Amino acid sequence: MVDVDSWKVFLRCPKCGLENEVYLSEIKKGKTIQCIVCATKITLKDKNGDVAKGLKQVQDVVDSLEKTVKKIGGRLKIK
Repeated sequence: MVDVDSWKVFLRCPKCGLENEVYLSEIKKGKTIQCIVCATKITLKDKNGDVAKGLKQVQDVVDSLEKTVKKIGGRLKIK
């Protein structure tokens, strides 16, 4: 099963501009991360639950695609 919560995105540090890698699940949960260069603490906020809603929609589509591919004897691998 493909888990979209484990997909990564890159967010720029508001202080130094470095791109920090975070999991979509960390955004959904409102975690606080620390910039790997300047140590600025960055609180990830999911305003209005938009990330959680979007992830649910994407997960539903991926699950449906996986079922379809399985029906034709294949398997889905997303990198």
